[in-house]
Amino acid sequence: MIVNKHKHARNVCLIAAVLLLSVGPAFAGTYAKAPWTFTVDEAKGTLSISHARLGVVLENARLEAPQGNQLAPTTGWTVADRGAEGIAITAKSPAAATWEIRTSENAIEVRSAAAGTRIAAVAPATVQRIPARLAEPGKMQSKIVGKEVDYTGSPMEERWYTPTENPHVMYLALGPVDGRNVDGLFDRPTDIAIHFAGGSRLVRDAADQWKMRLTSPITATTALVSLLPDYYVKVLGNPRYVPYDDTYHKTAPTGWNHWLAFFRDVNEQDIVAATDWIEANLKAYGMIHVQLDDGADHPAHRHWDRDWDPQTFPHGPVWLASYIKSKGFIPGLWTVPYSYCVEHGKPEWFLRDGDGKVVMDYQGGGVIDPSRPETIRDYWIPMMKSLKAQGWGYHKWDMGSTVQQWEKYQQFFYDRSKSTLDVSVETMKIMREIWGPEMWHSTHPDNAGGRMGFTDVPGCGRDPGPGWTQMSNNFEVISNNTYQNHIIWYSDPDCICLRGKPTRVDLQRRRNTEFFNLEEARTAASMLSISGLQWLSGDDMPNLDADRVDLIKKSIPILPIFPVDLFGRGRDPKNFPKIYDLKVNQPSGKYDVVAAVNWSKESSEKRTINFAKELGLEPGRPYVVFDFWKERLVQPGQDSFETELPPHGTAVFQVHPLLDRPQLLATNRHLTGAFSIRKQGWTVSSRTLAGTSDTVPGARYTLFIHVPKGMKVAKATANAGQVEHNLQPDGLLKVSFLGQTAPVDWSVTFAR
Repeated sequence: MIVNKHKHARNVCLIAAVLLLSVGPAFAGTYAKAPWTFTVDEAKGTLSISHARLGVVLENARLEAPQGNQLAPTTGWTVADRGAEGIAITAKSPAAATWEIRTSENAIEVRSAAAGTRIAAVAPATVQRIPARLAEPGKMQSKIVGKEVDYTGSPMEERWYTPTENPHVMYLALGPVDGRNVDGLFDRPTDIAIHFAGGSRLVRDAADQWKMRLTSPITATTALVSLLPDYYVKVLGNPRYVPYDDTYHKTAPTGWNHWLAFFRDVNEQDIVAATDWIEANLKAYGMIHVQLDDGADHPAHRHWDRDWDPQTFPHGPVWLASYIKSKGFIPGLWTVPYSYCVEHGKPEWFLRDGDGKVVMDYQGGGVIDPSRPETIRDYWIPMMKSLKAQGWGYHKWDMGSTVQQWEKYQQFFYDRSKSTLDVSVETMKIMREIWGPEMWHSTHPDNAGGRMGFTDVPGCGRDPGPGWTQMSNNFEVISNNTYQNHIIWYSDPDCICLRGKPTRVDLQRRRNTEFFNLEEARTAASMLSISGLQWLSGDDMPNLDADRVDLIKKSIPILPIFPVDLFGRGRDPKNFPKIYDLKVNQPSGKYDVVAAVNWSKESSEKRTINFAKELGLEPGRPYVVFDFWKERLVQPGQDSFETELPPHGTAVFQVHPLLDRPQLLATNRHLTGAFSIRKQGWTVSSRTLAGTSDTVPGARYTLFIHVPKGMKVAKATANAGQVEHNLQPDGLLKVSFLGQTAPVDWSVTFAR
């Protein structure tokens, strides 16, 4: 057999050339421009952008250019490496055009002479990288606040920001959401804010809800991506940044604290009575914490873990913690562990001033010296072990004047090489090692940030109390500290007091105290529930009026809500938001829960709420609006809806895109409409809306459903008792049944 060697050689070369063209650098390449990396696929016309700390920032990015009346992905890419300046991408179709992509340490800039082009890409947006409305660093305001805010007990700088667009709206998120007013992301693990160019849109990917589709118009020069590293520290002014690990605690606590009901005039029977009442009335609604907040020990002997007053608490701490747990609650205890009774402590435990005198905290306690090894060995570690052994699951530490005294006298620490940050971190670390991560811990922050990463719930403001004036302290925290919530900890506005009449202790103290009317109580309950901060009721629960109890039932438990507005608004009431817009994406649907607040005491206020401008919804489409507290539909206009708010009043609305079939709007169980709905959906073939709900046994549970004109109810069923339904002329259908221990399956079939 004779072989044509020359022909064989030509075929081998041809095959090699084809393989080279298919895998060679002319079609794909990686370009490192520290800290950025570009991965380009010329054949597909796609680009991915990664960052050394963030990982993938944008993927599957396409350059789009005008083609007729539309934008089309460009093809025929050629990439040129411009060295330190970046890269250039030239496309052939639909028209020849070039884009220069230039980098700096914290930005990517795109330049193009081609008119009408844009970049379309996918941005990862998991629960660790959340949608954000960001503050502009140059427009932050600040002031030094002192002990009057009862925050750290020492003067500190607070920063706040007033956004240019919709300054009166606070945005929040429950689930993977989006909105036209959101053009940034915040990376929780790294404290890096990612801002996209003005005019950009971020919309959730229908195929993968943990990704967002970005479209960004390209002008002659566009800052496509701008990073704000150390955002919480450098921009917002937090002393440190440690991301909150919510592995063990997915939401802020929901419970009861005795302090604002009884203060130190509390006894064991008060706690037992409250525990029993909450078990019977609110446990099924999601209240899980019961806390004793001071008053158990003798005021002259502050021992914290022992020597409880035998007259008022005869059974002691172990018995009380065990009793609370026996009712299915997490027992909580208040202490001031950085101070101790001087006459019963060892002399070397205490911090002393320049004259050798013990530095005193309030109520007879001396400030301990946490830099001394003997103090840690003989006081701190035994104290932590004792508190854990007693059975408490929620520990609230009052810092007293610790921060102030440490800062003033740290030069007299036993170990003068240690700063206040050092001793805070060291003691908190020991606490966590003994208690474990599952134990709830509440305290006040400190100016050095030493408790960050160890504390679940820090008190962020002044003590509130009954009535509008004192509860304004609670409102301050919601306005000023919601941006920290679920990011670095769960912000604590202290207890919420809804009562409209005095408690036993209110009367004994003869306090000239105002109390909430029902509208004011509804405002407080609505704001705390929709913001996702810690909810601790501060009322005498067995004697709380039924209408106030009903507010609690419809507002708890706290859900895993994140802030979208990542900035504080300050504590001045003039900066308080007038609209709270919680964007929801849950099994209950994708919609907005909107709380509109009237801060005026004197007069009612008519309010117009715009769908597109204020709520960031799609313009030009119809919406259906449900008034939660009044349980009725609101007739919307083409681009807005109106409401009238009484003095100090709040209305809560569920705003849904209007569908051409029956749709679930809300339930009477929780003002978000999200809690209790396990699943729900529409079956076209049978014209059936069906779902599964968690309900409270024996309590009436109601579904609110919008029914388009021309449809009627054929059948409504549930595996529960006393199923009833009522279709009103305006299309609002109410389906109700008795709650059960097990989840309830329900369905509504419609006919034309």
